[in-house]
Amino acid sequence: MFLKRLQVPFLARFAVIGVIVFTSALQAAKYDKAEVTRVFNDVKILKEDTTSRAASVGMQVNAVSSVATGANSRAELRFPDKSLTRLGANSRFTLIGQSRTLELNKGVLLLQVPKKIGGAKVRTAAVTAAVTGTSVLFEYLPGGFVKLIVVEGSVDLFFNSKPNQFSTIKAGQMIVMQVDAKVIPQAVDVDLELLLKTSKLISSDDEEMPNQKEVTQAVQSQQQELKKGDLVQTNLVIQGQGTLVQLNSNTRLNLFKTVRIVDGGRSGGSPRDQRP
Repeated sequence: MFLKRLQVPFLARFAVIGVIVFTSALQAAKYDKAEVTRVFNDVKILKEDTTSRAASVGMQVNAVSSVATGANSRAELRFPDKSLTRLGANSRFTLIGQSRTLELNKGVLLLQVPKKIGGAKVRTAAVTAAVTGTSVLFEYLPGGFVKLIVVEGSVDLFFNSKPNQFSTIKAGQMIVMQVDAKVIPQAVDVDLELLLKTSKLISSDDEEMPNQKEVTQAVQSQQQELKKGDLVQTNLVIQGQGTLVQLNSNTRLNLFKTVRIVDGGRSGGSPRDQRP
């Protein structure tokens, strides 16, 4: 559900998926290895010049390797510094081992970096997101769009070709943009409480997440804004992956006229379904 801030009546703050934040993580460990901690259905580990292997809990993934999920599949990995990443269905990311960077090749990814650990980056072919002690959802369709939702904390999003030009996205905000966009659009607000109730990658009562306290605080802060009237509910909803916006009247609108995206699957679900 999108929310609307009364002071800016023509904007609605959306909720979507992650990006990155600039950081000086000189003391933080590199993302050159991770342990598979959850597997749901079809999850594979791929490495250059080798055949793919089925992922299993306890398996260690080293750079340069990719993790790929099939339809109705999910995976969770943890890094030595307790950073957490979860991958949605039909998605793939690569552990490139350079500094603290993950490359999202396609699909949906949750990244949660614990506080005071250091920064990390999520990179696509178009943009990069810099994260420091933050929980973000990031969706990327090659040749199509990028979606970023900041659940708690803040993220700096920038074009790979123009790293000095960036936009800061705060908790409860979303960015949706085409991959060939020249300007990062203004963020919109998203209903965090509804997101956490329906997402398969993150929930409001997940004690396994390192930043659960901060996630809860972000939801409570947004609920206070709603009670004060600074934010109001809209009738706009993105039901899952993609850029299709649905109204209460069941009318569907595409955010981009030139990008014809059909919901490829539910990123939502009941709380009991959300864990890989």
